[in-house]
Amino acid sequence: MRRKICMLLVILMMTAAIIPLNKAEAASSVRVSLPAFKVRLNGVNIENNYNQYPLIVYNDITYFPMTYYDSRFMGLETAWDSSTGLKIIKTGANWSYQKSKLSTKNGSIHNAQIAPFKVMVNGKIIDNSKEQYPLLLFRNITYFPLTWEFVVEEFGWKYSFDKNNGLVIYSTDSAPSAGQLTLPIVTRDTGDKGAFTMAGDYLYYEGANGIIYQAPVNNPVNAKKVYKLPEAENGFVYSSTSLKTDNGKALLSYHTGGAIMGSDHLIWLKDDGTSEVLDRGYSLMKIYNDYTVRVVQRFPFNEKNLQIRKNNEKEYKNVGNSDYSYGMYIYDIGSGNNRSRGGRPSKDLYLINNDIYVLGYYGYYLEDNNAATTGIYRVNINSNEQVRLCDNEVTSFKIVDSTIYFADQNNFIYKVPLNGGKAELLVDQAVNLYEVLEGKLYYSLKDNNQLYIYGNEGPVNPRGILKVLEVQNGYMVAIFDKVSESQYKLMIFNEDCKVLYKSIENVLLVRIENGKVVFVKDN
Repeated sequence: MRRKICMLLVILMMTAAIIPLNKAEAASSVRVSLPAFKVRLNGVNIENNYNQYPLIVYNDITYFPMTYYDSRFMGLETAWDSSTGLKIIKTGANWSYQKSKLSTKNGSIHNAQIAPFKVMVNGKIIDNSKEQYPLLLFRNITYFPLTWEFVVEEFGWKYSFDKNNGLVIYSTDSAPSAGQLTLPIVTRDTGDKGAFTMAGDYLYYEGANGIIYQAPVNNPVNAKKVYKLPEAENGFVYSSTSLKTDNGKALLSYHTGGAIMGSDHLIWLKDDGTSEVLDRGYSLMKIYNDYTVRVVQRFPFNEKNLQIRKNNEKEYKNVGNSDYSYGMYIYDIGSGNNRSRGGRPSKDLYLINNDIYVLGYYGYYLEDNNAATTGIYRVNINSNEQVRLCDNEVTSFKIVDSTIYFADQNNFIYKVPLNGGKAELLVDQAVNLYEVLEGKLYYSLKDNNQLYIYGNEGPVNPRGILKVLEVQNGYMVAIFDKVSESQYKLMIFNEDCKVLYKSIENVLLVRIENGKVVFVKDN
């Protein structure tokens, strides 16, 4: 069954696509009028007489105002830049209608200007000086001609006109699927935005003075304090605070103290507004329905560091082989008498039935393990029996259904069956980020950080510097760096690799939960 999602936009700062007035004054002037016929857009009858940004008519063609709200009402986004001009794209989600009212009635005839700046529509450059129906400026807002070329061919809208019904346009067959709200998420002294996530029916965010708030998605102004971060020690707390959603739970993490003598803290923020301390120390923890799995990741690399407990019990028990270090990618540095070992923590940990899948390294403290490498191991929680699933050295891995996808020491990508065997090479170039959705591999290459889909030619979003790649509730989320020269800064894919939503807004993070998408703008 196909999943359906709607869009809920969380913004920290709102900016409309308004063109500076001096540009409008310098442009060529033309005469425009208000429509003398009915206009119905997405089922809404548009009233123009007292509308601050009414529809207008030029050369017998109706023009639409590309304000922040009006464009999004029709499923479009606009972005203005003094060097690149105006960009317009179809996003895939339409907002509810918001009218800007005037206290005095509009006249029937007005002056507008031909827009003198660059225009790009869905990635295509429009030469406004050569258009029979050019983009216009009216009341310092860009107006777009509702011609067949743009309305039907570029945007895919349904369009009709007759004397009785007037102009009727539908940009979507569904009800409005997007809205917006503003949350007072703190901006830290470092300039970074505070922590944020969504879990179930609630938004969680970091406000001023280290306070964590919980707010209902359907009524975000009704926020309440659910946690207070401890006083910062040399800035450690606020610089490392994060919120995430794992298995439906909102989890707060932060660090206190220094790098060696300090401690990580993991807090479960519950729906009822209470909280529970899940862990302190340097470790990786995954909470499942019946069990919690934990890997201690403190230096020096611990043996006997893989642990499990039933969720109705307090004490952990060690599992696995006592001669192995788990949950770390451990590698050799140097050779011979100068040989030593380094390592980094792994976030890859799975419990499937009665088996834990985790990185393992044999005998960190042993001197006779010159041939040892980090590999993927399956550890049975009842018998402690463990099996290395392939011979390859592995730095990270992901399990999707019955397949393991992993990166080796060269950051090449392979796959191997869940029960182990010979690995199959998929990407023989160094990869940076990678994720898998419904058997489709998404990845970025280290040499350009652009997003690719395995089996397709060329990058998905040319010149886009991939910053975040995540699978969330059956969707692939790709966020691109704000300095990217790409067309899009956010793309959301479904299981068929189809783009469901895309945005030219700079995006800080995205959360998909309960069929809703929340994304935070990064201005």
